[in-house]
Amino acid sequence: MQVSSPATSRALTGWAIVLVAAVAGLAGAAAAGAAEQEAPLEPLVANPDNGQLLYAQQCARCHGADGRGGPMQEYEGIAPSLRPDDNPNIEVAYLDLVFSTGRMPPAGSPYDNRTREVVLDEQERADLVAWMADEFDIDGEIPEVAEGSAARGQQVWNANCSHCHGATGAGGVAGAGAWTPSVSDKSAQTIAEAIRVGPFQMPQFEAGQISDQEIADVVAFMDEVQVEADEQILGIPELNPVFASAFVFLLALAALFLIGVIGSRPRWFPTPPEDLRRERRADVPAGAQRRAPADRGES
Repeated sequence: MQVSSPATSRALTGWAIVLVAAVAGLAGAAAAGAAEQEAPLEPLVANPDNGQLLYAQQCARCHGADGRGGPMQEYEGIAPSLRPDDNPNIEVAYLDLVFSTGRMPPAGSPYDNRTREVVLDEQERADLVAWMADEFDIDGEIPEVAEGSAARGQQVWNANCSHCHGATGAGGVAGAGAWTPSVSDKSAQTIAEAIRVGPFQMPQFEAGQISDQEIADVVAFMDEVQVEADEQILGIPELNPVFASAFVFLLALAALFLIGVIGSRPRWFPTPPEDLRRERRADVPAGAQRRAPADRGES
């Protein structure tokens, strides 16, 4: 039986350590992610005093200290009033929606309809909404979303939403060149607010058109779409049995190639010179060098 050389054993040991460390790292990351997802979220407690400060810093220069709106200093246009007696479209869900999607306060032009950077975090958003609701007498509440059915939600989505936002909520260009944002990665609260508020060019859906349960179903469908997007392999949305078999075959070939590389003393684990000399001496038959001179004399 052939015994593997010390260099080969050392190479295999080194690669085994690398593989074990990689697996341990991936397992640790997965465990940390699971623990983070399972950690209970503490309810936010709004701080209206901080909301007042945020309004002065982020909103007052366009909407005015009194919230009545007016001409904007930096852009050609009129900032709308944030008071319900001037603007009947203003409600708590509307405020929360424009803040959570980055529509307000805008990082750039308020007329840029493309996906925007969200300036306020969740706590700041709660603080600002709480202060504005009290200061400007804005009614309404943040909607709560129940459990829904993705299958029913797909039907509601196809009937009411897909013609603008696409079959999977990816958004894009709708009729008359209007731009629609992606909603597949939005929170349940944001989707529910958009359906009820109907911001900007989007139509508003009352409970008689889309019920609260149907909103929950749409949210469940969007969650399913996002899960499937996260599970894509190399960006491939889905693999039929033929492509899946070919993919597994290629993975098996790659694994065999790596095994061959690991077992062939790769340069990542070089053989020390003294071990290399020892291996070469072991390959020479005993007494071969002593017989060589005699053999040359006989010839």
